[in-house]
Amino acid sequence: MSEHRLPPALEYVPQITEWAAGRRLAFFLDLDGTLAPFAPRPELVHLSARVRDALVRAARRHLVCVVSGRSLADLKDKVCIDTIYYAADHGHRIAGPPASGIDVEIEGAKEGTMLAAATELERRLQHVAGVVIEVKEVTLSVHYRLVAEEERPLVRRAVADAARAFPDLRPTEGKLVCELRPAGTWNKGRAILWLLERLGRGKSDTYPICLGDDVTDEDMFRAVADWGIPVIVGDPARPTRARYRLGDGDEVAAFLEWLGSC
Repeated sequence: MSEHRLPPALEYVPQITEWAAGRRLAFFLDLDGTLAPFAPRPELVHLSARVRDALVRAARRHLVCVVSGRSLADLKDKVCIDTIYYAADHGHRIAGPPASGIDVEIEGAKEGTMLAAATELERRLQHVAGVVIEVKEVTLSVHYRLVAEEERPLVRRAVADAARAFPDLRPTEGKLVCELRPAGTWNKGRAILWLLERLGRGKSDTYPICLGDDVTDEDMFRAVADWGIPVIVGDPARPTRARYRLGDGDEVAAFLEWLGSC
């Protein structure tokens, strides 16, 4: 994995189009921190008109899939494009355009487990100001962006304890968020490979391009590392499997506008 400053993806768009020659592009894109900037609370995240337009235009020529930890309903509401694919709940919920016939849940937890875990976390964290517990279809997120620095370890400890109390679940972490997911190995990377296989796409005819900013996106990067382009957004203080970088939302929009029209 790379630990040095990565080359800027915008400078390599001509080369990327050459490397993809003879293959169709497929875009797999994270939402929060990638297509849209972070906000203090998840419901305040907003997708700009420029990025939405770039996605619509790219979808006319290429496979476009937004891959997120959000629930499917929330993700569709935020992006609001019916010509693209969605891999929600870290890939546990996958849906396509209405005519695609794709709307599946993969490796979900036992019914009631996530709600029981949420109830326990609400009890444990009721006195922690700023914490946001978000129960989704298949996963659960505990956001602590608004929590005081000295209380953040309490949040992480509570989520770890909940994972031990509910063996069906496993804990993961992202940027100022702790999550509980169904136990198992399913992730964003496996989800995008599943979608490509379902659509009859593979290494011989497809050139995947993955954009993400968080550690949870590394599974996508790993999945395409030997046959596509993993691009990280921002400048992470951690090793990454990405090969290129984009600095911010404006660069993401420009990258999608350029490559999406190819």
